[in-house]
Amino acid sequence: ASLILIATGCNTTSATPVASSLPKIEVITPIVQTEMLCPISGEVVTELDAVAFFDCFPVYCKGRENARQFAALPMKQRSRLAADQVLAQKGIANRTCPLTGETLTAAGSPVVFETVVIGFASIADANQFRSLPLAKKSKMITEWKAAANA
Repeated sequence: ASLILIATGCNTTSATPVASSLPKIEVITPIVQTEMLCPISGEVVTELDAVAFFDCFPVYCKGRENARQFAALPMKQRSRLAADQVLAQKGIANRTCPLTGETLTAAGSPVVFETVVIGFASIADANQFRSLPLAKKSKMITEWKAAANA
């Protein structure tokens, strides 16, 4: 007795590819900083110095007292002071939001567009950008880059 298998529901001759329903994963590589500064004292720090956190990101401080002082600050102030260290860890090199023109803080949200990581002022701004059609995204980024270079 021979066994015959027939694949049903598979149309291998389809000319139009089926879009994946899986979520898209953006891989972001952190930027290696050659020099980090303590957000409180402004002194050069390394990964061996005291650490405080902004969300889940380490923020290196010169000494425990500076780390405690940083941790005690209001969130908005910590976000501004930790921007240099945290944005680099998020892979973000730009300093202004292409959507709003705001200066980025540590709360900035990364988006990969045409293989480049671009930082937005907030998750809401990043999601608004993601929802745009490709042509509008391209136009916005081109205009933003032109304004930054002017």
